[in-house]
Amino acid sequence: MRFKRSSLLTKLLILVLVVYATVTLVSLQSQVTEKNAEAAKLESSIAATEQENQRLQQAIDALGTDEGVEEVARRKLGLVSEGEIVFYDVGN
Repeated sequence: MRFKRSSLLTKLLILVLVVYATVTLVSLQSQVTEKNAEAAKLESSIAATEQENQRLQQAIDALGTDEGVEEVARRKLGLVSEGEIVFYDVGN
């Protein structure tokens, strides 16, 4: 009789451990999925930032040339070359 009781107790203990392990695995799987999505989002953000850095580096490099300096003078300062005629649209 004693053998059956310990066998039942052992089976119950194993069942509890299996249920606990299953719940833990499901929880961990959900966390892994969430972290993978977060990693993909961060990788996308990194790629966009690297592209922006390349664009800014090209703009910095262009400032070292005569054409780059001329472009900034025209766009930001409104300067024109000698002999150029500037027309302003005042209709809008």
